[in-house]
Amino acid sequence: MSVTSNHEIATRVAITRHQLGDVPVLEVGGELDLWTAPELCARIEECLEASGQGVVVDLAPLQFCDSTGLRALAGAAKEARVAANRLVMLRPSNQGVCRAFEMAGAAEFLPLVDDVDQARKWLMAP
Repeated sequence: MSVTSNHEIATRVAITRHQLGDVPVLEVGGELDLWTAPELCARIEECLEASGQGVVVDLAPLQFCDSTGLRALAGAAKEARVAANRLVMLRPSNQGVCRAFEMAGAAEFLPLVDDVDQARKWLMAP
């Protein structure tokens, strides 16, 4: 196994943070895999700790996701539920990534919604 530098990880995945009102949104582009998933998980954890309103993870720009990426997303969703935090994910728009999510049955274990309006409603639900 080779060591991947932080620079290589940063060029393979782009995680940008912005706000949707009081809610942090992490927009994820590029590749989500063995090397980049830990960075995304760390960013989700930081946002969940800092936000009392929940977190939106926007997977629409994601270009690639392997089984490690799916497991990382499932783990983040489970940790959020256990900690009684709200975490919702916007579905990927890339056909290949959508197909991988579909084949893995991601809708069964990830809090996926189609758009920002649904994410807002999901976060506000009792």
